[in-house]
Amino acid sequence: MLFSVLVILHILAATVWTGGQLLLNLRVLPDALKEKSVAQVRSFEKMFEPLRVTSLAIQVISGLWLTWIYLPGGRGLFSFQTPITSLLTTKLILLAIAFALALHAQIRLIPNLNDDNLIELSWHIRSITTVSIAFVIVGAGIRLGGF
Repeated sequence: MLFSVLVILHILAATVWTGGQLLLNLRVLPDALKEKSVAQVRSFEKMFEPLRVTSLAIQVISGLWLTWIYLPGGRGLFSFQTPITSLLTTKLILLAIAFALALHAQIRLIPNLNDDNLIELSWHIRSITTVSIAFVIVGAGIRLGGF
């Protein structure tokens, strides 16, 4: 029962996070680039950020818990010896990339966000959206038993 609840929470949180990133990337960002203004991005971020942070926290907690269930004691993690260890390790690498991108945004982009650095911001948004999609694909591989 616990396993099922963790998987459902993980998938729901991933849906929120990835869906929000896709909405930002496919709907909000093109309009902002067309208008050469960060106003729409700021508005979306202000509305979505609390939900994004909450969903990401749920994903991290449930994901680490699920990893512990799949690999008790973390045995075999980072070994790439089986499909499950390869996929779980890949998800942890993606998590590190996501945190690096978030740190970059918090330190470099957001404090200096203006219409002049919208292009740099757009590459950041596209990068984190790509990572979020990769999370979903790798997660599907875990539930499907590998690729």
